[in-house]
Amino acid sequence: MDRRTFLKMASLVLAGSGVGPTACQLSAAEESEESYDKESLSMEKPLIGVSAYPGAANIGLMKAAGIGWIRHVIPYPFVEGAGGVLSDNYLAAKSQAEAWHDDGMEILGVTPMLSLIWPQCGEPGSRTSLDRYGAACAWLASDLRGVVAAWQVANEVDWPPFNGPLNLRQACEMVLSGARGLKRADPSLVVGTNSAGMARSYYLLGYLHGRPYGEEDESGPFDYAGDDGYYGTYQPGGPERWDERIAEVHALTDLPVMINEWGFHSEGEPMTAAELALGTHRACELHKLPYSWGGGHTPEVQAEYITAAFGAFSQHRDKLAGLVFYCWQDEERCHYCGSPGCPVTSRQGLLDVEGRPKPGYYAFRDAVRAFLSDAPTGA
Repeated sequence: MDRRTFLKMASLVLAGSGVGPTACQLSAAEESEESYDKESLSMEKPLIGVSAYPGAANIGLMKAAGIGWIRHVIPYPFVEGAGGVLSDNYLAAKSQAEAWHDDGMEILGVTPMLSLIWPQCGEPGSRTSLDRYGAACAWLASDLRGVVAAWQVANEVDWPPFNGPLNLRQACEMVLSGARGLKRADPSLVVGTNSAGMARSYYLLGYLHGRPYGEEDESGPFDYAGDDGYYGTYQPGGPERWDERIAEVHALTDLPVMINEWGFHSEGEPMTAAELALGTHRACELHKLPYSWGGGHTPEVQAEYITAAFGAFSQHRDKLAGLVFYCWQDEERCHYCGSPGCPVTSRQGLLDVEGRPKPGYYAFRDAVRAFLSDAPTGA
């Protein structure tokens, strides 16, 4: 898919083992010759997506809410090293991506997380690890051609838990290698990465988007600058903060901005000031959320938050590449600590655990309709 088709499509849809190749470095003959024009990525209608877990995606409800994209994590494909036997995890992720695509959804793929690629990628921080990660991403672009139209390289590498053994500079180099691998395999792909929206994000933004790439490729392998934020849950403030943040990221990078993760929990007590003083990392231990907004974390306030967030997004439609809500459906357990009583990652969905729409689902549906029709949000 070329990038102009990507833009047109976004405006329309808005919303064991196996044996692999012996090496994942693509030959020149396998690489796409299709050219692309960075200037064309100015999205009149940003893509609308959600993060969803395998087996928990009611496609009919997604489409009814104007959702056309699913963000999907793709694991490192090989059991060992740079090729050979494919992992069960990769084969399952590929099968899920194909099934969602067959159901009419577009896929925003997330390349392998930097915390989960060892020892297959070699010695952390080495030239070998850079080459293997770039080559693995090139292989993924080829193997998932026609299924995954856009990619997010790794995830929030400015947040240390997602870096594994790498420091931030090394993680940024891996992101560059992965992005270049994707573009080498298929130049038509839309490629970017995302920051966690914290102070360390400015290093990432400067390292990846402030360097001189050359006159013919001014922004390097990146088509968008991604940013994540949970204002009122993991960060102080509320949805109005998106107004300033989108403008800032766009000004710093001169690229369309993708909000790769955003949302608000529908359940959970906020930490007290004394608890916050000891660190937000204790959220799972306390079964609490660091911050709150409005009337607190309830299904009704989640709906209010979503409507307000789209009000901020609508001020920057010309700067936005996409909006990806996290997440589609609640989970039984927190996937950080595994507790059924912890809301930290288990109560963020538009649907409840049973798959029933919450008030936030209907607020999201209505806000998307207004957003895409140029009507004032909430109309």
